[in-house]
Amino acid sequence: MSSPASKDAICTICGSRREITATDDLGCLPCLLRTGLEEEPSSGELGGSAVPETFGTYVIARHEDGTLHELGRGAMGVTYLAEDTSLQRPVALKLIEANFASSNPDARERFMREARAAAALRHPNVATVYQFGAEEETGQYFCAMELVEGETLEQRVRRTGPLDVRATIEIARQVTAALLVAESCGLVHRDLKPANIMMTKPGKRDEVVAKVIDFGVAKALQETPDRRHLTHGGFIGTPAFASPEQLRGDTLDVRSDIYSLGATLWYALTGLHVESKDARPPALPVGQLKSAQVPTRFISLLRAMLMTEPAARPSVEELAARLQAIEKGKARPIFNGLAGLVVVGALAFGYYFYTSPAPPQRDAVSFSKSVAVLPFDDLSEQQNHSTFADGVQDELLTNLARIADLKVVSRTSVMQYARGEHKSLREIGRQLGVAYIVEGTVHQLGDKVRVSAQLIDARSDLHQWSHSYDRPLGDVFAIQSEIAQTIAAQLGAVIAPHEKAAINAQPTHDLAAFDLYTRAKSLLEKTSFSPRGKDNLFQAAQLLQEAVSRDPKFLLAYCQLAAAHDVLYFLGFDHTPKRLALAEAAVKAANELGPGSGEAHLARARHLYQGYLAYEPALAELEVARSALPNQSSVFSLAGYIYRREGKWDESTRQFENALSLDPRNFYTLQQLSISYNLLRRYPDVAKVLDRALTIVPQDVDTLLSRAAVDLNWRADTRPLHAIIAAILAKKPSAGPDLAGVWIFLAFCEHDQEATARAVAALGDGTFGPGALQFRRTFWEGLAARVRGDAEKAKEAFSRARAEQERIVAAQENFAPALCILGLIDAGLGRKAEAIREGRRAVELLPVTRDPINGVHIMEYLAAIYAWSGEAELACEQLEKVTKIPGNLSYGQLRLSPLWDDLRGNPRFEKLVASLAPAAGQ
Repeated sequence: MSSPASKDAICTICGSRREITATDDLGCLPCLLRTGLEEEPSSGELGGSAVPETFGTYVIARHEDGTLHELGRGAMGVTYLAEDTSLQRPVALKLIEANFASSNPDARERFMREARAAAALRHPNVATVYQFGAEEETGQYFCAMELVEGETLEQRVRRTGPLDVRATIEIARQVTAALLVAESCGLVHRDLKPANIMMTKPGKRDEVVAKVIDFGVAKALQETPDRRHLTHGGFIGTPAFASPEQLRGDTLDVRSDIYSLGATLWYALTGLHVESKDARPPALPVGQLKSAQVPTRFISLLRAMLMTEPAARPSVEELAARLQAIEKGKARPIFNGLAGLVVVGALAFGYYFYTSPAPPQRDAVSFSKSVAVLPFDDLSEQQNHSTFADGVQDELLTNLARIADLKVVSRTSVMQYARGEHKSLREIGRQLGVAYIVEGTVHQLGDKVRVSAQLIDARSDLHQWSHSYDRPLGDVFAIQSEIAQTIAAQLGAVIAPHEKAAINAQPTHDLAAFDLYTRAKSLLEKTSFSPRGKDNLFQAAQLLQEAVSRDPKFLLAYCQLAAAHDVLYFLGFDHTPKRLALAEAAVKAANELGPGSGEAHLARARHLYQGYLAYEPALAELEVARSALPNQSSVFSLAGYIYRREGKWDESTRQFENALSLDPRNFYTLQQLSISYNLLRRYPDVAKVLDRALTIVPQDVDTLLSRAAVDLNWRADTRPLHAIIAAILAKKPSAGPDLAGVWIFLAFCEHDQEATARAVAALGDGTFGPGALQFRRTFWEGLAARVRGDAEKAKEAFSRARAEQERIVAAQENFAPALCILGLIDAGLGRKAEAIREGRRAVELLPVTRDPINGVHIMEYLAAIYAWSGEAELACEQLEKVTKIPGNLSYGQLRLSPLWDDLRGNPRFEKLVASLAPAAGQ
């Protein structure tokens, strides 16, 4: 292979004249391959030309040997020590590289306008810019700045090695303070890196002040024209520390500087550079960071700062708040004669810092300290305060769940024991696996409230404690805090100071907002199995928006609001930038209100996972959330989802089991376990888990349907599923819409045209499909016509489906599932080239390595596209790949689904189907 053409030019990274490939505008190859740090000082020339000695009132200093006193050089030019002869003070004088200069008057004016804006920035952590100007004779741009005594962060790391955690956090805090002010002035640094952070000691022992240099210079330079008098618009900065959007040439804001600061802090801690591949967030080696005693919360923050998508990074306000929270909880160093300074763990405000021990395992908590809080009965005369009673019970449960020395069963399991029904407390205790049960009542009368609670030993059915509280309605949260701490004392549980502080904190001062929050939370919990989950999500989001509008400081409501938006986006109900931005705004608000809150970290973890498929950063957030929420089952279940998406099946299963230990009657988690086993094609295990779910609620329709579908997937036996659907429809003919998806699946597998038509009609405006691939009714109408050989009807239905899907694809750019559906529709219309192109593009957009669930679905439907397009061999080749990895595609589906009718009789296909058949006797 021949080398690309090269030219002799100025490298925009190191400022030297070197050979640069014609295909690369950034700089010379050594600079692009090296670390991206500053060049060592060199000669007294700029761009190969002699440097004038005087610039207005500034005179460059010289060494004793007569050479110019150079302080450093970088992408934009060379900096010299100089004297302001007018004010008789030393300054740092940066001479801007010649290739940024221009004789164009408009460009010079634009440069000076940007330069003046940069010079207006004043902050203790920013080196002051005294003047921007140009030398009269040569037109050489220069910038006179405050001379900061000390060394750059880069020089410090090179001299002494990586910084300790304390110093790094302090530098991060000071630079963030500078970014806050810069953002308010509309300034972006664009070249934030270790070489542009000066470290100086003001005289106090161990105190270090960080000052950012060159602030705003890059912005001014980017607005200058190039040699052809065109807007420069090219890359300005240092590749090793530049944000992805900066390298792409996109519009920048402060979030670009936040990325660069994250890369800088990583360098400060390790002496290494961040490496990111495939446009994904860099995988920071946690083991290395922990060996350097980096707090888990700081690791999580670094990952967030280094997210590929700018919107996924914390805002500068959130960054400042989280750093302040970490700073407050940092440990004091102690001296060890053998090891020098070491850092010991400290626990404050819910944080585990330098040693960051793992939270206690659930089975390590004594059984005598296990408790469940049942739904409270509503005794209010008007009987219209049920949501208020639910809220009181939920807040009490939440407070108890904060105590790591207790095992507290999650809300989903306890809410199944409805108020007013006869209960055997011993049986409930056995089912939930707890020693104690809390029951209570709520009686609201005007502006007064009575809350009664009792603690019962479920093993003996004896009352351990009971009390009634008569208070003003506004004191209801204080009542819950008192009850939680009293119950903990009765059980002999130790409450840590940070746990007590969290328990005493009032979630909101607006009871109406709390009612909206409680109603929304109930809707979100009911979404798990409901085919109408989309409506629940939109309604919950509306209620929560009303709640935060009433109380803009309602942190928990923001967390739930983020969850509603994220699920709508993740499931494809509204996979649009607008929906993602709404989720991001809610997460941002939550983190600004409570940077140390476990709920805020959990919300951010969910957002990183569902919004960006950023698995490792999400897991880091979960690690932080778990220490503050030791009894929160969703922390473990979310980890289960993430590990499953990473293809870590054993770890995923373990996390789901951890979630079930805290939420043993959670149908959704049991279903998730069954889904995992189904993807692994472990059908006997699927059956066992679903049977366990049916012991909890024997008549749960969704579980019955899922259990019956096991036989279809495993053995190609449609009879159990057929019997269940027929029985439900016979008892309740109006249940068709709730059964539509699985009914369509069965009808197609049985090649029953009449049932297919009824099932498709029952779908109405809903959707059905695997995972994020949700097909609308018009598609299923097209497939039904195709199966019965009605080409005209198939074309008409697929054409309508295509018009609908085109709008979806246009609104959800680069959403692989939507594009894949469009590809299958085009295949049904005979648009072979378009269909294959769309299917292949969908696979590229969402490869199985990034999403082992939806990625496999897309691979499967690409095989269908090939089959419908007459490419049987390509279809079989694709199916062979799909069946070798975990996925939904089963023996029953391949044998019965009309999706594969075009391949019937193909020897390669028939061999593949036979290979998935169950063993004899199964």
